[in-house]
Amino acid sequence: MYAYKEILTINDPSTLKLARPLPLAKGQQVEVLILATGKDQELENIRDDIATRGITESDVAEAVSWARASS
Repeated sequence: MYAYKEILTINDPSTLKLARPLPLAKGQQVEVLILATGKDQELENIRDDIATRGITESDVAEAVSWARASS
């Protein structure tokens, strides 16, 4: 199994530009694992919105229970 690791900065979320070509055949199937570092600003915005609205863990648990019962 071939493994390759490179740390890069995302400029376009739909494109990964590697520093060098991979030694793989065209059409070869690969598995890609992406591990992001640092804070996820979108997630932080959601958490801030939840805190601003005063939503509690209990509210979330109740909503999840309701959604599961409804499906």
